[in-house]
Amino acid sequence: MEVLTEPPRSALVVTPHPDDAEGGCGATMAKWVREAGTHFVVVLCTNGNKGTGDREMSPEVLAATREVEQREASAVLGVKDVVFLAHPDGGLEETREFQGQVVRLIRLYKPEAIFCIDPYRSISHTHRDHRMSGQVALDAAYSYAWSHLHFPEQITEEGLEPHQVREAFLWGSESPDVFVDVSGYLESKAESLSKHASQMRGRPTTDRLERMKGWAGRAGETAGVSYAEAFRHIRFDLGTLDWQLLNS
Repeated sequence: MEVLTEPPRSALVVTPHPDDAEGGCGATMAKWVREAGTHFVVVLCTNGNKGTGDREMSPEVLAATREVEQREASAVLGVKDVVFLAHPDGGLEETREFQGQVVRLIRLYKPEAIFCIDPYRSISHTHRDHRMSGQVALDAAYSYAWSHLHFPEQITEEGLEPHQVREAFLWGSESPDVFVDVSGYLESKAESLSKHASQMRGRPTTDRLERMKGWAGRAGETAGVSYAEAFRHIRFDLGTLDWQLLNS
């Protein structure tokens, strides 16, 4: 168990739907942006166009609404860069196109770390888009983005360069092993989630904050702090590759 005290300089957050990133690592983003100047890029894999029980709401209107909500939620956390891949909600597939999109963003923004949902479960289940987004993010970082032989057209035609991500932080894990002390930042997390009004109807921010304090308090108890967000940490040690040389 480890409490993280050295934030990365940059991170790519690969999230399946609008509101998932805020729920999973919103307080960490707010803390690291403010205290360490970490440059976060949030990547929305789907357009969230199925996330409603309102039968009068069309998928097109919902997608447009959730894009605005996501920009506002990210702004609350201090995140300026948001990328919309706009795959259909519930339709994420582990395709070459999707893999290439994430690889391109890794090569473009050159993050030291990625954040994503842990795709591996043994005692519970999760949304299919969650599994797909997490798996593709990990594969893009570990298997593809560092090698000039994968998606070579991004290098020869777009002028990008290979990039090796140093580490990954997986939220929603059944076996977290690292924690971020987010004391003082739960209010920002609650406010950012409140921007997703299409998903949070009938849920006052004050009630949301109290629930968050319960979850974050339990994680904090494990970590020895008041409130924490929990992650499974993966270091991408590719052996013969020189990380500093690749990322200079």
